[in-house]
Amino acid sequence: MEKEILESPQALRRFLSRQWKALTRAAQAVQDFKPRFVVLAARGTSDNAGTYARYLIEKEWGIPVSLAAPSVTTLYGAKVQYRHCLVIGISQSGEGPDVCRILHDARKQGALTLGVTNNARSRLAKEAEYSLDLMAGPEKSVAASKTYTSELLALYALVECVAKGPSVRSKLSALPRLVEEGCRLSRAVWDAAYQFPNLSSCVVVGRMFHYGPAQEAALKLKECAQVMAHAYSTADFHHGPKTLAGKGFPVVLLAPPGPTLKGSLELLEELRERGARVMVFSPVPQILKKATVPVKTPGGQEVVNPMGMAPMLQTLALAVATAKGLNPDQPPYLKKVTQTH
Repeated sequence: MEKEILESPQALRRFLSRQWKALTRAAQAVQDFKPRFVVLAARGTSDNAGTYARYLIEKEWGIPVSLAAPSVTTLYGAKVQYRHCLVIGISQSGEGPDVCRILHDARKQGALTLGVTNNARSRLAKEAEYSLDLMAGPEKSVAASKTYTSELLALYALVECVAKGPSVRSKLSALPRLVEEGCRLSRAVWDAAYQFPNLSSCVVVGRMFHYGPAQEAALKLKECAQVMAHAYSTADFHHGPKTLAGKGFPVVLLAPPGPTLKGSLELLEELRERGARVMVFSPVPQILKKATVPVKTPGGQEVVNPMGMAPMLQTLALAVATAKGLNPDQPPYLKKVTQTH
């Protein structure tokens, strides 16, 4: 897992150099199609990347986005109408039957379909009219790391290309360096994680572009380190769940710069008053100095910060697992490719 986390920057560089034509073709198709809404079909880690994309698309394109509910079709036989819709399937393996079924049905109805996968020969790549190959290379650890970070880049690049055209290429080329910085700063995560050697439960809190990363961090802590971690939007955390966070309770707070920072600061102040143990991932000194466990992350705009933070949150799960004597590469009862119907 650690080896594959550190391969993330090179995977991003391969994608940007080898998939640029496919990316611009897909972006042009979206511009020509003018979708009225977007449906994202994914499971697990890819679903968390989809949550990130949802906020991106609604902010940049100004059209509503829904996360698909495959079961209504595969188990209940519902006939969902996808006309005038862009349907994006996201799957590292490209072999999830339920995700592929949604793209199959949507394409038959005349929807525009796009697959994002790390397997160019997969069923997903064949079902979709357009396909983006993540180019991340083989991933042997059960926990997805470099493929998740590559999904974030691919989805961000698509949204930017549709909104602003091919001129964004130079801006995108800087993102692998952001992830490299995240890998370098991950060394500090090991020391931070060893302050929680018996971690059994926690909450991970983030908002807007960092809500999907909060969900993914919680998933990684569950599958790698057997931590009952729950993810919440900073806003939703106030609607009941914050009652959990009493004295000594561990909270992981993702606090990037931008409009969400004020709410993160207010929440941190409240948690400190209660005596909760708050590990803060942020590039902002103002909030880091108030954290129980501060973890400095790469800077950059709020919208791309999840990519720099990704290797650090993956390393958090890896380090907690190691501290607990667990093998994160082979979590019990899990397989690399999960097929749900």
